[in-house]
Amino acid sequence: MGGSEVDHSKYPFIVYLYNQAEKTFCGGSIISNVWILTAAHCIKTASKNDILVFVGQGEYNLDTSKGSKVAEINNHPQYNDGTMENDISLLRLESEITGGDVSTISIDTTDVGDGVKVSALGWGYTEPSGTQASHNLKKGDMTTLSKQKCGAIDTKFTGNNGPRICVAADTGTDTCPGDSGGPLIREVGGKNVLVGITSFGTAGAGQTISVNCGGPGMISIFTHANYFKSFIDSTTGGLRQIEGSPNQEG
Repeated sequence: MGGSEVDHSKYPFIVYLYNQAEKTFCGGSIISNVWILTAAHCIKTASKNDILVFVGQGEYNLDTSKGSKVAEINNHPQYNDGTMENDISLLRLESEITGGDVSTISIDTTDVGDGVKVSALGWGYTEPSGTQASHNLKKGDMTTLSKQKCGAIDTKFTGNNGPRICVAADTGTDTCPGDSGGPLIREVGGKNVLVGITSFGTAGAGQTISVNCGGPGMISIFTHANYFKSFIDSTTGGLRQIEGSPNQEG
């Protein structure tokens, strides 16, 4: 919710995926010519035949004929659906991504820190009580928070260079249902890099993203992509770029 509509051509690494078993949708990021990075809670126990990935589409449209099929699902082996720890998944597509209207995004390998300007992308609900996806891709600008501020709400948070990244979510801009799995990005050297994966939001005391996104005292939690680089590398065996894809400027 909040944020502003953006042109998909400026962020051609983002995809959305539909879980046909759960009847839910999420975001994801293209990190190679066949690999999509998303959140494990978007997949849960779904089979590869349950998931469709929509590549190169700026408008949300569940035309299943346009969905790419998944050949392999790799949820993190220590993913915990109760605590949302290790909320990361890698999907290998059946067919290689081609064409000049899509591109990969590189994982940010620098320290994140506190007070860093970041942006979340997605087609999630635009109201806390909403039931409809945003028709157009939206981007919300946010700022990372300190361990002192976030740790009081999320006891699993150890700082922004740990497994989770924390941002303020009570400033009128927040991730909502449907944004899960999508990218948290920032600009480094004039290019967008992938910082995190949208995971969940909370204000403590059991209040979650699904019931109170953008509410008072809310924070949003993202899986820190670079923290899980060894999982990504061992699962993918190396990342190949998309031939002819554009370079991503900020």
